[in-house]
Amino acid sequence: MVISPLLPEGDLYPWHIASASSLSVLATCFLLLSLWRPYRSNPNQYHLWVNRLGYLIILSLLFSGWLLWAGIYVAQMQPLHFFSMWLLLLYLLIHGWIYFIQHGKRVLFALLPSHIEKQGAFILASVFVLGSLLFISTRYSADTLEVASLSPSEFIDIDGHGDEAHWTRAPVYTIETHGGANFDDGRSTIRVQALANQYESYFLIRWTDPSMSTNHLPLLKTEAGWKIQQNGFYQFDERTFYEDKLAVMLSRSCSGGADNTTHLGHRPLDGKPPNWHGKGFHASMDGQIRDLWHWKAVRTNDMYQADDNFFGPPALVQQGQRRYTAGYQPDGKESGAYVMNWQWYTPETVIPKRLPDEDNVHLNVLPWFGSTPYHKKKDMFVPGSKLSSILYRSNRFEGDRADVRARGSWDSGIWTLELVRKHNTGSLHDVPLESGTCMWFSAFDHAQVAHTRHIRPAILRYPL
Repeated sequence: MVISPLLPEGDLYPWHIASASSLSVLATCFLLLSLWRPYRSNPNQYHLWVNRLGYLIILSLLFSGWLLWAGIYVAQMQPLHFFSMWLLLLYLLIHGWIYFIQHGKRVLFALLPSHIEKQGAFILASVFVLGSLLFISTRYSADTLEVASLSPSEFIDIDGHGDEAHWTRAPVYTIETHGGANFDDGRSTIRVQALANQYESYFLIRWTDPSMSTNHLPLLKTEAGWKIQQNGFYQFDERTFYEDKLAVMLSRSCSGGADNTTHLGHRPLDGKPPNWHGKGFHASMDGQIRDLWHWKAVRTNDMYQADDNFFGPPALVQQGQRRYTAGYQPDGKESGAYVMNWQWYTPETVIPKRLPDEDNVHLNVLPWFGSTPYHKKKDMFVPGSKLSSILYRSNRFEGDRADVRARGSWDSGIWTLELVRKHNTGSLHDVPLESGTCMWFSAFDHAQVAHTRHIRPAILRYPL
């Protein structure tokens, strides 16, 4: 984006909400003051209509922004908020330039009076107090996700169908997420239900996705050799040849906007490398761990697991590391994993690690014991053939990274995912599942990093 170098970087959500709170209070006070003691002036036609335009723009900006914060009418409010922001900049330009032409630097002295009367000081103090209260109340606002009881004798099969009768007694939490790549208008509606017995919590998550995407950077045989099919992977922003995913973040605190873990921009972390795609990093800067469950339609679904990760402090930079992920890190594991089925990555051609046995050519994930080490003499594939880029070294994770069992299925534009985890795993990288734990949900439609998002979290409430 051309203007990216001019934009601020870092943890911008608190500043955004603070500015919205301040502008809302200022606009309300201006309206009340105008009704109580109207200011009489005789502007010319130019300023009259420019001022009216400004009132309309500010109203549109605040109206759309607060509805986005609440997750209401997201499809309509997101473009309205975006264009209102640009119109506000235009308004400031056309409102202010004529005054500078007419009066020059004297305009600044008119805007900044030499002294403030008691009444003015009271109004300013009131605006500050009310703005702070609005900021605090909205910054830590959350919707309740009620967890229904499940007796130890009631069984739930983690199969991605969610057809057990027990789910009917769990209330449905619905959130409109937005900003993702490839979704219709960038939006996905996510519905969540939760059940718990004395040992574990179960989650049933359904989200809209117009297509089932189970390609993950497939290898294509060309006349020159094997090539990775990609459209952005070199910049770690693949949006075509990638699998569907869902991410769930859990935290002990509930600040809106991903709980201070989102750092936007090309290089938002001081002393750390930039990111390739310009979107930013996830990292926890307050010493607290945020838990992350990362389900992947190709890499983890056949494991019946979600990848148990976390957001922690920015990691040390490794020598020769091409992709720096800041605070986004996997939990530890004892064994088991998937690896990429190429020996060394280049954008042009790669050499596969293993070739599938005849019966496994069609699989999206290549099993270790259903394949053989690559050798050029054994490579009888003709140009146009495809291979899986994912290689299982074992059929599932073991250890800390294996705490979340999961299975998903897609049908008629809806993904259905079931997850289960112990309330307290004892891991330093996991957040306990208890009343007061907050959750955020993000969907990916065959995109590597461009996921949907929402501002206000869901806060868990377990039965007594």
